[in-house]
Amino acid sequence: CVAAMAPLSQLKEWLLGSWGQPRVAACSSSSGKSEYWDDFVDSFTASCVNGGFPQLLRRPGEEDGFAGAGTARNATPVSVAPAAKRLVAIGDLHGDFEKACRAFEVAGLVDENLDWVGGKTVAVQVGDVLDRGGEELQIFHLLEKLKGQASEAGGALHVLNGNHEIINVAGRFRYATRSAMEEFQRWEQVSRFGKRLKCLCSKDRRRCEAMVAAASASGIEARKNLLKPGGEVSQLFLAQNPVALVVGSSVFVHGGLHPNHLDYGLERMNAEASEWIRGQSKDEDAGVPWFLQGRNAIVWSRMYSQQSEERCDCEMLKEALQKLPGTRRMVVGHTVQYPMGINSVCNDSVFRVDVGASSGVVDAEPEVLEIVEDRIVRRLRSNQAAQVLVSASDALRMFKHPFWHWGGQPNQAPLNSIVK
Repeated sequence: CVAAMAPLSQLKEWLLGSWGQPRVAACSSSSGKSEYWDDFVDSFTASCVNGGFPQLLRRPGEEDGFAGAGTARNATPVSVAPAAKRLVAIGDLHGDFEKACRAFEVAGLVDENLDWVGGKTVAVQVGDVLDRGGEELQIFHLLEKLKGQASEAGGALHVLNGNHEIINVAGRFRYATRSAMEEFQRWEQVSRFGKRLKCLCSKDRRRCEAMVAAASASGIEARKNLLKPGGEVSQLFLAQNPVALVVGSSVFVHGGLHPNHLDYGLERMNAEASEWIRGQSKDEDAGVPWFLQGRNAIVWSRMYSQQSEERCDCEMLKEALQKLPGTRRMVVGHTVQYPMGINSVCNDSVFRVDVGASSGVVDAEPEVLEIVEDRIVRRLRSNQAAQVLVSASDALRMFKHPFWHWGGQPNQAPLNSIVK
């Protein structure tokens, strides 16, 4: 990629032909080849960052793409999804690509080439890809590839935004590493190169190239520009992600949902968070949405994740779940569960899945949570037998709920009325 970034005209001639009529025909908008060229450039530049595989990241307004594309950039975040036969939760990743890959391997979701083999499994990564490690963008590219492949296989991968995504969009880089700053600066360089390549098919090449933003003077400046509301990375990788998600009888959130959050509305929070990240808040002077700020925010709360159960507010948790009819359990990240690993409190009503796997945290062995048939809950670890945390009989005895149909589908009517 570095070698190819120098001879622009040579690369153009190799792919499009020499100057004159061949170039005009290749770049003709009527032939559709200009769009093909743009797609090639996007895929090529992505391969300079993601480890070398062709990947087309969907631009705003696009709904379709080849394998490797993720969610459409302007899509409204998903708030509610139906129960899945197999559901997997993956904790905080914090910029450690190797540990992220191992977590997906432990879950049985990827092969040795990091391609999706999870079939119809639904997986949820609970946020905090950013900070504490230097391979953040490489992880985001992998997640987008797996989103597309999972969808094609009949499954799904959902990625939440955590508190570290929120503080970075807000321009706070206290936990960003030097290597992460360098990765963002490299990404910006590659992105600028791709935009200049696209100008080869512009009717006014000089004007097109003049519109390419100047390079940032430093990694921290590149990070700020790319992650600010409406920034390129924010729009590509963050804006389409929810901050809370219900799948069957499980509700996923990075920190914790309080009753007042649910009174405000799940879909409303997801929509307003997405608008803010895109730089499209209805109030131009609006800062970080209220439900994403402070220790009681849904991405910051530790009310259900303190290591000691006595310090967890189980009554608040019960009230929150009652406001989401059909839900039995909350799955959270954010607070490192070390050395215990994945565990539950409050009568198995909340499962904590942040094990501190990143080398920038405690470098623990990756673990994932598995929910089978929306009832059986298991802890998966590398080279160990699955540990049953909630058996089928336990689920039947402990979680009888008036809004729940034991055939595996929640009663959506009351749920939809609460996630307005």
